[in-house]
Amino acid sequence: MELASHPFNLVENAWHLKKMMLRDKLIMVYSDHITPKSFEYLMHLAEDKLAHFKTDLKNKKKILHILVESLQNIAKHGYKDSTDTVASLFVIGLDDENRFFVIAGNTVTHKNEEYLREKLDHLNSLNPDELRMFYKHAILNNNFTDKGGAGLGFIDIMRKSQSKMHYHFAPVNEHHSFFTFKVDINSKNEE
Repeated sequence: MELASHPFNLVENAWHLKKMMLRDKLIMVYSDHITPKSFEYLMHLAEDKLAHFKTDLKNKKKILHILVESLQNIAKHGYKDSTDTVASLFVIGLDDENRFFVIAGNTVTHKNEEYLREKLDHLNSLNPDELRMFYKHAILNNNFTDKGGAGLGFIDIMRKSQSKMHYHFAPVNEHHSFFTFKVDINSKNEE
């Protein structure tokens, strides 16, 4: 289903967007700048949405933890535009087998894109035990960056979701890309 052929017909497009979200089981979609106020709002909204879907406590905790980590990652590491804000995207949805997934995204510089590709490819190559050891090693050796993190956010997201991180970079202009990642929420074998 495509959006209406007249992009300025907002009423018609809104209905098509609603039907697409229902069809694709997108239960929460946010696309805007992240501020402390929007962070708090998103946490409350996610809790309400998950309660509406009668989400079990284990999955609810995982999803909310991933939401926090993702929003912190966006706020700390996303490219800030001339208004000192970061454009972002966040989605919680259900796949065809009614398992939750989380998608998050933000604008990054091409320099950060190279770093992220290397980092995520490395993390995706690790099995769960290796990922756990890598996490412990990063904490014990204080491998912190100039922004305060040791890359622990992505590791933590992968550990909580118990899935690989699927990612994509869409070119925005000659200096920036929009970085998007997706993790599936595996409810088995809680760490």
